[in-house]
Amino acid sequence: MNYLFYNMTCEVTIGNVRFDRVNNIHIEQSIKNQTKTAKIILPREYNSAIVNGSVESIARKNITEFIKAGDAVSIKLGYDGDNEEEFSGVVSSIGADIPLEIDCEDEMWHLKRTSYTKVFPNVTLLQLLKYIAPGYTYNVIDDINLGKFTLSNASAYKILEGLKSSYGLHSYFKSGVLTVGFMIDVAPIAVHQVNINRNVRANEANELKFLRKEDIRVLLKGISLNRKGGRLTYDFGDKLGAVRTLHFTNKTLDELKNLTEKTYKSLSFDGYRGSIPTWGVPRTKPGDGVFITDPNYENSERAGKYLIEAVTIDFNGNDGFKRTNTLGMKL
Repeated sequence: MNYLFYNMTCEVTIGNVRFDRVNNIHIEQSIKNQTKTAKIILPREYNSAIVNGSVESIARKNITEFIKAGDAVSIKLGYDGDNEEEFSGVVSSIGADIPLEIDCEDEMWHLKRTSYTKVFPNVTLLQLLKYIAPGYTYNVIDDINLGKFTLSNASAYKILEGLKSSYGLHSYFKSGVLTVGFMIDVAPIAVHQVNINRNVRANEANELKFLRKEDIRVLLKGISLNRKGGRLTYDFGDKLGAVRTLHFTNKTLDELKNLTEKTYKSLSFDGYRGSIPTWGVPRTKPGDGVFITDPNYENSERAGKYLIEAVTIDFNGNDGFKRTNTLGMKL
């Protein structure tokens, strides 16, 4: 698009209703949080919308006559009609005030409404996922053996939470695919180019900091539990640093050392920390990579590739269409 100015455009579909105008959209998504969320605020006055494919007057009508909790949601945002889907999920709740606030969650909403009771004498992560979340496509980064595994009237969502707290396995949906694995092993497929002078919102650039690895003092405590209740431990890092615990299962001592030291290297490096405030494009997503360059420091160690842990999207008439990208490890 070769324009001096871009016009913000959107297409929001809720159930059988489609809107092309909103007051505000706020989306939060992270590979560290299981659930992606979105909040849609509709204008105080909304005279017409596309209902079941046809323009219909909704003047002086309660919009909740047309939408309800559990309805499918698709949010497409862009410039000059070049809209792409930024969020898909369902309506989790509808506010009672004006303007109308509609809260949404991604596919995790469905997994919260399940219940499982079963004892597995021995099960792998992939086998467990196929049982508690059937019908989905999976990206199992680390298909570990969980050994004996007991489910007691637990939702799929709670089971995934337990995998995170007990084993350090993070779960999230990306493009409809249920992804599960250790953070250290996330490998981005898409890598976006960000030039500090061109792509970053200048008045918020101070959110990004360049730090030396000697400024980051951390002690990692690696713990691996085996099927019979035994445990291996391995500490690595600065003994005077902040303590972080890593949980694994059925690892040999050599495997535990490798994972702990690899995680330490992902935390202790010369590079950027914090978040990059950008505009609507490039269309970054959690789990993607970003290659950062700064014309003020050409051919320096400041250029590098990082994992994007989280992306917050805001779309409104006051601030425009913008993203805030939280950086993770250096790749």
